[in-house]
Amino acid sequence: MKLIKWNTVKNIEAYTVTKKLGDMSFNNVDKQLILNNRKNLAALLNTDLNHMVAPHQVHSANFKEVTIHDGGKGIYDQESAFDNTDALYTKDADLFLLSFHADCTPVLLYSPETNIIAAIHSGWLGTTKQIVSKVTSHLINNEHCNPKTMLAYIGPCICQDCLEVMDNVIDLVKAMDFDTTPYYHKTDETHYLMDNKGLNKKMLLNLGLLEDNITVSPYCTVENDDLFYSYRKNKDSGRNITIIKRCSDK
Repeated sequence: MKLIKWNTVKNIEAYTVTKKLGDMSFNNVDKQLILNNRKNLAALLNTDLNHMVAPHQVHSANFKEVTIHDGGKGIYDQESAFDNTDALYTKDADLFLLSFHADCTPVLLYSPETNIIAAIHSGWLGTTKQIVSKVTSHLINNEHCNPKTMLAYIGPCICQDCLEVMDNVIDLVKAMDFDTTPYYHKTDETHYLMDNKGLNKKMLLNLGLLEDNITVSPYCTVENDDLFYSYRKNKDSGRNITIIKRCSDK
């Protein structure tokens, strides 16, 4: 299995790319290998690298609107990527937005009325900074997206049973602007298990998205490391990609 598809509406293509296609991140020292893997992905998706765009993710809560003219940025090299950015959105068709992740949580959004799509990277740090809330709120308040019709996909990432953290993380979780107590529990004097998928889903629900419009992937990158790269389990530099495009009407 090379691609895991998010079954949305007919004019959206959205997938998580499995490790069968190889590492897609410039964290790998072999840049030509990564570029070849990305070209193979583009061929599989019947597109080219100039119709893809990727940010340089740093676990921030920063996001940026991109257009078809940004195609290729962050794809041929990391230097051209939008720096200090962990989410992208676009109104343009035929542009794939990429989110890199190993155990972090990828979140995709689609607004049918406005034709806006978004790709968000939310590891535990991005989650505590509430990047999903910030992007979604912006789309609702500034881009006139209707939360009642928005579709969301929370992709493969580390599950609660595998995401062990300590007080330094949980203190940040407790400081979020809603009741987060259902999303972590203490396992001993210094450790907790944290539900990153659940926290991101709750942020979407808090903003008015409907339960039936939120799809949560059942895959855990740690438990399913035959399919996905997992830094926490294997300590390698490999990254998965979750990717979304709105198809043109033609």
